[in-house]
Amino acid sequence: MAAITVYYDGQCPLCGREVALYRRLVAPDAVCWRNLAVGPEVLREEDFDLTAALALLHVRDENGALQIGLDAHLLLWQRLPAWRHLAWALRRSDRARRLFERIYRLFTAHRPGLRRRQRQDHADD
Repeated sequence: MAAITVYYDGQCPLCGREVALYRRLVAPDAVCWRNLAVGPEVLREEDFDLTAALALLHVRDENGALQIGLDAHLLLWQRLPAWRHLAWALRRSDRARRLFERIYRLFTAHRPGLRRRQRQDHADD
């Protein structure tokens, strides 16, 4: 299976723990991890900006297509042994998918450190 690219917020404590868990579960060559905390050069070749990437998870699939939000998580979860079953179930149940999408968007809008990070990034401009 070709590698996917995951863009994540390394300054978010929950995101960092989530990515650390995923990294332990997935083959090293299956995912290319891009920490947004490194700086804007991480997104130099991309068609989305830091604000968008911080708002929702962004994952570029093996064919170069961009997946955002829950779709990005599903793409990543497909590569994780215990999580691929959840990804499969969510892809087949519209009701469960809508529920997870609402929960995900609510969480990301209020996740720890996001507001502080956004203020800090705008202050640096």
